[in-house]
Amino acid sequence: MAQAWRRSGPKVKTGCKTCKIRRIKCDELKPSCSKCTSTGRKCDGYANPIAGFHAQVWSAREKSSPGKHLPQLWVSDEGARYLEFYHHCAQPMLSSNFDRGFWSCTTLQMACTEPAVRHALIALGYLHSTEDGSMKHARSSFASQRESEILLRHYNKSVRSLADRMSEATYTPEIGLVTCLLFVCIEFLRGNYHTAFTHLTNGLKLISAHGCSDRHDSVATMCSKRRENVPKAPNLSMSTLMKEELVPLFNRAIASAMMYGVPVEDFMPMHVPSLQHYQNLLFRNIRELELSAHELRNQSILLVRIVSRKLFFLPDMKFTKEEMLEQENMLACQHAWFDAMTRFQNTHQLSDTDDLVISTTLTHWYAINIWTACIPTTKQMGFDDHLPAFQMILHHSGRILDSMGHKPRGNAARFSFEISVIPSLYFVAHRCRCPTTRREALSLLERKPPREGLWDAQQHAMVVRRIIEIEEAELDPAKHWPVARTRLWSSVIDANMDHRGGFWAYFMRTEALHARKGLDKPTLMQEFFVM
Repeated sequence: MAQAWRRSGPKVKTGCKTCKIRRIKCDELKPSCSKCTSTGRKCDGYANPIAGFHAQVWSAREKSSPGKHLPQLWVSDEGARYLEFYHHCAQPMLSSNFDRGFWSCTTLQMACTEPAVRHALIALGYLHSTEDGSMKHARSSFASQRESEILLRHYNKSVRSLADRMSEATYTPEIGLVTCLLFVCIEFLRGNYHTAFTHLTNGLKLISAHGCSDRHDSVATMCSKRRENVPKAPNLSMSTLMKEELVPLFNRAIASAMMYGVPVEDFMPMHVPSLQHYQNLLFRNIRELELSAHELRNQSILLVRIVSRKLFFLPDMKFTKEEMLEQENMLACQHAWFDAMTRFQNTHQLSDTDDLVISTTLTHWYAINIWTACIPTTKQMGFDDHLPAFQMILHHSGRILDSMGHKPRGNAARFSFEISVIPSLYFVAHRCRCPTTRREALSLLERKPPREGLWDAQQHAMVVRRIIEIEEAELDPAKHWPVARTRLWSSVIDANMDHRGGFWAYFMRTEALHARKGLDKPTLMQEFFVM
């Protein structure tokens, strides 16, 4: 249970600042209390507790505990304003079914006693109140170094508070991990990818140091291992908060980092997926399904990235027998997971929210399944065999976007910490050469869903339009799909953006990859875009 941060004296929860210092009961007259004015003292007024600012105590097994509230946070007027904004506006926008407990309970509870978390929340609340959520708006402030003194002051206070706290005997890794996640969120919202991923990898190092990845018992395996009769020593170094809430959040964030080229496997090793594990999956609830989906997504992206790097340097390379077995194993694991998900759907009464969670996981599942199936070669024609899967991504993405139209937006930045539909829609628009299907993906991007981490729908839609122009410069006369020589092997959006919304994108045709000599860099098409 969180405790109020008073050192001594009676527990005066209300009253003017002067009476609180004097430790006497205040009569609370406004604007100045009579206890001060009657004795000739100056009444310093009243602190501004956040109106109605109560959050339920986080429980590992029960997220809501009615009647158990946090004490009011007595902070400066400035801090109270942005904590209140976070509580009422930013937190609902950030929260998903998967992480609602973290944003709505854990952070607020810890803010009562931990200055590092408190100042990070104030900075995040301020940023959410001043940003609209677009990458252009975020980068216009960051790139021109015109960011608010309020943001930087509380951000720096959080950093200093955390550094001081780490030297104390009562410091725990949970404090560092919660603050670290808030830093990652702040940097995502600022559009500062480099610092965001630095914070993320620091968190992964801390998790790894506490024994969360020293064997194959990651968060995704918990739901199946509960059903195995294999004795296993408990990991005593992991608290319930770390194991059930913080590690899963980092595990989910890994996908974004890997898609930006961050070698997260150097900081938190990922194991080769076990087919037997995925065949034995029995999900008891929607959270177990999500945990497993995130783990499989990370394993799949890692395999695709490793193979893609090899093909970049050796585009004519033939898969070895071992590499073929790795691909076959990954595809088998993906299909085993899909079967487990289907069993869960058929045996549980699912809410509308549960259905949307499954749609989100399936947009990712279809994308990684297509990608895994097509990795043995640089040739792009193999993607044409997966049109039904591309169309399923559009189906589930459409359901998710339709549901967003019913959510109150409030005044907070249109920003989500979770990646949902934007990466998958970009994948469809790039890799699916069916003119109708890829334009449907573009149309969904142009509905401008909230930014997902560093993924901005408007920015990606601009690049998609150019990809279509490049590839459809020459069409097959019979099928009316792009011919092989105009197809792109890669399209990369530079994560940097200037203060005017300008950024570079790099395109490489498959034929350029094969035409280079030796280890020379292949010819790239680079183009500048302005949002």
